[in-house]
Amino acid sequence: MERVASLDLGTNTFRLLIAVRTDGKLLPLLRKRIITRLGEGFHLNGRIQPQAVNRARTALESFSPILDDYQVEQVFAVATSVVREAENGYAVTRDLSKEFGISIRTLTGIEEAHLALKGVFSVLSNMGRLSLVVDIGGGSTELILSDDTQPVKTESINLGVVHLAERFITSDPPSERDITHLHDQIRKDLSLNTVAGHLETPPLDKNSLSLIGTAGTVTTLAAIDQKLVDYDPAKINNYLLSRETLQALYSRLTTLSLTERAGIPGLEKGREDLIIPGTAILLEVMDLFQSTALTVSDAGLLEGVLLENLA
Repeated sequence: MERVASLDLGTNTFRLLIAVRTDGKLLPLLRKRIITRLGEGFHLNGRIQPQAVNRARTALESFSPILDDYQVEQVFAVATSVVREAENGYAVTRDLSKEFGISIRTLTGIEEAHLALKGVFSVLSNMGRLSLVVDIGGGSTELILSDDTQPVKTESINLGVVHLAERFITSDPPSERDITHLHDQIRKDLSLNTVAGHLETPPLDKNSLSLIGTAGTVTTLAAIDQKLVDYDPAKINNYLLSRETLQALYSRLTTLSLTERAGIPGLEKGREDLIIPGTAILLEVMDLFQSTALTVSDAGLLEGVLLENLA
């Protein structure tokens, strides 16, 4: 049985999945994630900052012995939003590739969306024919419209939680002005003339549309709602979050300081500030598509990368 790994060098988080291939299927053996904030300070000069590269290097150093211990035969590494946008993105991944002996593929927004979709549908059950997958990342948000699990249209939008937190959250807890400006920017980037207009050709029947959420913001909100002290993917996949529940969580989160948020069961350490813009994006997407609930998927890009390469 072949042991393989996928590695996601995200704008906020580096994630590792080790799995064994058996009978044409993937059996997960280990999942590990480290918040690196690779995109921290990117908005200042359009470059990945030296301190962020150092954190990336430290994360990969911690992953290396794990890959050896599990006797992984192949590693499929991908980089996303901040790497494809940064002026020095290629140089950063080139240097990390040489140092750690792994090939890093920088995904386009469309490639990222399609791979995330493949991973999402590998774990969900009983979904409707028409689905919209929302993948909220550190540097961008992907919206993927699918028909019977096949991608129909995709949008990759420059709405990432790291960039939004740095630009709009200026006080602790965030002020009313912070929240207003945050939502104004999100609505602007999710305007009907861009995302909805492109996705609605032909026009969507929103009543038949299933909304699915994946990646750190959404899975964290599901963990918070369940008060999970220990994160368990089995309790996250197929979990249903209502618009009403999300609004209640958001109203609570925005009144708390960073320190107070850090004490919330289910809230991953290092995501205390990012959960605010992430939830704001999710609520605005739900309102745009008139969705009253969404289904949560713990699986996404990591699974999609392995499924694509092992097909």
